[in-house]
Amino acid sequence: SREKIVVDRERTKGDYSVGPYLLAKLAAELPISAVFPLLFGAVEYPMCGLNKSLGRFGKFLGLVTVESFTSSAIGLSVGSLVSSPEAANALGPAVMVIFIVFGGYYCNPENVPLAFRWIPRVSLIKHGFEGLAANEFRGLSFETKLPTDVATGEQALQRIGFGESTVPKSLAGLGRIMLFNWMLTFHILKSKKPSFQFCEDGNFN
Repeated sequence: SREKIVVDRERTKGDYSVGPYLLAKLAAELPISAVFPLLFGAVEYPMCGLNKSLGRFGKFLGLVTVESFTSSAIGLSVGSLVSSPEAANALGPAVMVIFIVFGGYYCNPENVPLAFRWIPRVSLIKHGFEGLAANEFRGLSFETKLPTDVATGEQALQRIGFGESTVPKSLAGLGRIMLFNWMLTFHILKSKKPSFQFCEDGNFN
């Protein structure tokens, strides 16, 4: 991409190192990245008839915003790992599909085979879904007709394997994934410093 060409050239000239570049990129992009999830949440939350508590609404906006930041961090690490935008566009969706499958909606985390138990722990979809579910269901009561019906929000969370879930835990999980991918991006970019062959002046005499 054009940005990669410019950054490689300026890093080769010694204009700046990876750290200042990455910090400046995050400082410039994070505020813009927050606008769209905040607008989405402000429109979608009342349309879906979710919990009318102002505190729950604030937590909802916080979760979707941090999840957006985490998704951008994964995009940075994937983009730094591959050599072209085409490869990043092919690898990124594949990674997200895996996270979606193990996100807690299609399969209960407790039923995941042992060999794949680590995937839900690193899935931003799972942490986001878990936090949003806890934010909406905790403290609710439902009318029941049968003994097997769910009577409380806590019971509903227990049925989908989110009995111990809280919003702070989900935010912490998303934060860990985000920080890991920022650090991974930093180390990948640092190890892939561009190098060029030096040309000597020819002697044509």
